[in-house]
Parts: sequence; structure tokens; C-alpha cells
Amino acid sequence: MNNRQLAVMLFAGLAELVGHREVSLDWQGGTAADLRSALQNKYPAAASLLARSAVAVGERYCRDQDQVAVGDDVAMLPPVSGG
Repeated sequence: MNNRQLAVMLFAGLAELVGHREVSLDWQGGTAADLRSALQNKYPAAASLLARSAVAVGERYCRDQDQVAVGDDVAMLPPVSGG
């Protein structure tokens, strides 16, 4: 099977903008930056917030150049503002 799906959990404002707490992407592997770009293309209404969101795989934050593989436990975490 050529198409492989990556499940991505979305939190806070991202989940609200997209309308789901989890989304799936066709994913052959790539970097955290590639993942962010793919999500921005699929959900343009959330592109601005995605650009400022952290990518987490497992229990660690990723740098843009870190690899994300199919089967990874992935979350997009928007910046938190407080008052």
C-alpha cells in the first residue's frame, strides 16, 4: 500500500479552527517542518497558528529538522497565552 496515514492530535485553538482534535494525513515520512507545511496546505484557515505551533513526537518537542515517521505519536501544540 502506497498511502500511509499519520494521525496528528490538535490542541486548543488548532482543534477549534480545524474542527477536529485528531486529523490524518497521507505521510511518507519527512521532517517536522514538512509536517507543518502539509497541515498548512490541508487546513489553510489554521495556517497562521500552525506556523507558530510546536510539533511534539512522543513526549518530546521536535526541531524543524527532526524526522517524523508513520506510526509516531504526533501532536501540534499552539502557543499558550495567559493573563
